[in-house]
Amino acid sequence: MIEHVLVRGRTVKKRFFIALISGFLFLGALLTFFGAGGVAYAVPIGGVGNFSVTFDKLVGDGFKLYGGLGESGEAKQTPIFVNELDHATIYGLHIAKDFSLPGMGTLRVNITSDKPVKITGLIQKARTIRADAEFNKMTMKENYVGDVKDPIKKVSKEFTQDSQSITLKNGSLDTTYLFQKAIELPGLKVSFQHIDSK
Repeated sequence: MIEHVLVRGRTVKKRFFIALISGFLFLGALLTFFGAGGVAYAVPIGGVGNFSVTFDKLVGDGFKLYGGLGESGEAKQTPIFVNELDHATIYGLHIAKDFSLPGMGTLRVNITSDKPVKITGLIQKARTIRADAEFNKMTMKENYVGDVKDPIKKVSKEFTQDSQSITLKNGSLDTTYLFQKAIELPGLKVSFQHIDSK
């Protein structure tokens, strides 16, 4: 004899609405920043822990690199690289951030653009930088900073690197902070992806 069992699913309303509202708030913030013209001004992304930035190619000018200490999702003070660019054009941009949601697994937010992204006044703090790099008129130097008590000031001035222009190919950065004075994101796509926790 075959017995039929009716199984009914149940949605935990609190979790559902937290995820839904969080998604709408994030999307609303993005749309506010990028506006109808696809240009955002003075956009910081930080305080959300580490996120990944990958791209096919970055071409920029006015490059500066120096050490620093910064916050991440795991530590209050962690060694980082600070990169500054006066202007940059990025091809094949992909920014990804994973969020762990209790009882729901991991949600990945993907921000991509299939068209050239133009940035003015980029400041980025990264823990790891991987790329094929080309520099034009590069200077690397170690500087004497004297008896500086503040470790952040000391590490940011001891070793510096600058270049008139830079080209990075196949870039991958473990980033803790991004700031742009202005950014154009044509072809912007924001997507959410559920990552199975194993």
